[in-house]
Amino acid sequence: MSAAAPPTTQPDTQPSRSGRLLALIRKLIDYGTALAATVRQRVAADPIFASTGFGTADLAVIFARIARGLHLAQALEARVLRRAAWLDKGPRQRTARPASKPTPPASPPAETSDPRLAHLPTAEQIAAEVRRRPIGAVIAEIYRDLGILPSHPLWRDVQQAMCEFGGSLTRLLCDILDRAFPLKPPPQAPSMQLAAPGTALAPPGTGPP
Repeated sequence: MSAAAPPTTQPDTQPSRSGRLLALIRKLIDYGTALAATVRQRVAADPIFASTGFGTADLAVIFARIARGLHLAQALEARVLRRAAWLDKGPRQRTARPASKPTPPASPPAETSDPRLAHLPTAEQIAAEVRRRPIGAVIAEIYRDLGILPSHPLWRDVQQAMCEFGGSLTRLLCDILDRAFPLKPPPQAPSMQLAAPGTALAPPGTGPP
């Protein structure tokens, strides 16, 4: 009677941390590439799409943001590939660090400069930004630049990446809401007419009969 064959072990099919990250980044790149090819038609057909996703219908600004988001995604993909083994070791224990002054973004938002110029940071600035910031914060920046809303299927993956790799989910949500529903300035009270020197203002409800 032959001995029973030893049980076979099932291979681990779960993606690694770096594998999950790369899958998300490549989905964002695919989305941004398709968006760049169709955004002109989408804005013309649905102006609400532009206002909710980008806060503007100015195509120069929208194209600049999409281009920056794709550059960020490609630089982040290269970073994850380069440090895949380190990322797969698992999260490091965080140690308290002294508070540092916030560093300005690589380029000013398009609204603060001439929207027709829609300045983009250089490749070197983008690479430096991706290196110094938490991975989750860079993913949030890509998400903003591509005008993606929380209703998008990638939202759950973005949430998970930010929880695991840093970044402020609350800030991302606030930015999306501010862009989609900008607050209008309160209406100004009507200006009072100044009386001539030496005369008093008539009390309310009084005047010539």
